[in-house]
Amino acid sequence: MTIGQQILSSFIGTLFGFLFAIVLFLLTDWLYKKKVRKEFRKNLKREFQYNITLLQDWIDKIDVILRQITAKDREVYQYLKYSDLARYFLDESFKLGLIYHSFTNEQIFDLNKLVTHCSFGVEQFVNNKISLWKTCTVLAENNFQKILLVDFDFQKSELKRFKKLLEELIKKV
Repeated sequence: MTIGQQILSSFIGTLFGFLFAIVLFLLTDWLYKKKVRKEFRKNLKREFQYNITLLQDWIDKIDVILRQITAKDREVYQYLKYSDLARYFLDESFKLGLIYHSFTNEQIFDLNKLVTHCSFGVEQFVNNKISLWKTCTVLAENNFQKILLVDFDFQKSELKRFKKLLEELIKKV
């Protein structure tokens, strides 16, 4: 075997080894990403189910609040803890792009509205309304009652809409 043939055979062997390493890397990376996506889908579905349970609990509490305000009962001892909404896998799914592949633009927009609505600021705003109801004067009671009924009815309808959204999204995950 001549020196040229030895160089050529070494080059071809090295080239095939290099190409095999690239193919192996790409295959391993693809399988890893596929596994991560599958795992995130499972966890996202579970997070949505947890959030549906929370939403239903808040809807039930708002029903109690609405009944108490309607009856002009000042002893409202409900606290809506919107900041308990689970959003870890939702945030991570946005980062991975999983959300954009799975849902429509309208569903993504509504999902963002859900996360924005169920935040600490809205939680404080809503619970502050309950505190104000407990301390309002008898003279302001009728006007404030009407405002609160509208506010809490809005909260209830929004939470029902978000619950329905999550139930639809679970089917698509």
